[in-house]
Amino acid sequence: MTRSSRTFTAERTFADHEHRDLRPGMDRIHEVTRAIGLVAAPDLSIILLDVLDWVDKVVEPHMAWEDGWLYPEMDRRAGTPWATKVMRFEHHQIRRAASRLEGDRERLRHEPDHDQACELTSHLVTLETLVRAHVEREERLLLPLLDEAAMTAARDVTMLDSA
Repeated sequence: MTRSSRTFTAERTFADHEHRDLRPGMDRIHEVTRAIGLVAAPDLSIILLDVLDWVDKVVEPHMAWEDGWLYPEMDRRAGTPWATKVMRFEHHQIRRAASRLEGDRERLRHEPDHDQACELTSHLVTLETLVRAHVEREERLLLPLLDEAAMTAARDVTMLDSA
């Protein structure tokens, strides 16, 4: 295996590991959503803080890596900044959804009424859906490009060796 194909394989392995690390947090959001109406406001506020902490400590660094390395690399390979434009916009949507949850948490000083509980549920479902869909799009559309690059690099070396 060549240096470049090893590099691309390492990049893909890193990206896969990153996505595996996101799954428990996505599952946690789902659990929190199901707890609305079953948990008192103070406890729900603490649980919601756990979700927001996950966004800050896991999701934000992941998005920073994508914005700082993965997406520029994909754009370079594709020869256009449009290759990752939608993915970058989804990062904006994820941040906006998390921001809404911060507002919801502030309002949990008292038991939420029906409308507030519905809003909180909607915001949690939105965040979970955005993150899950984003990860799936990356896995199906972007990350296979890393595999293709590794295969191309290996094929190029094989052709050079046989010439």
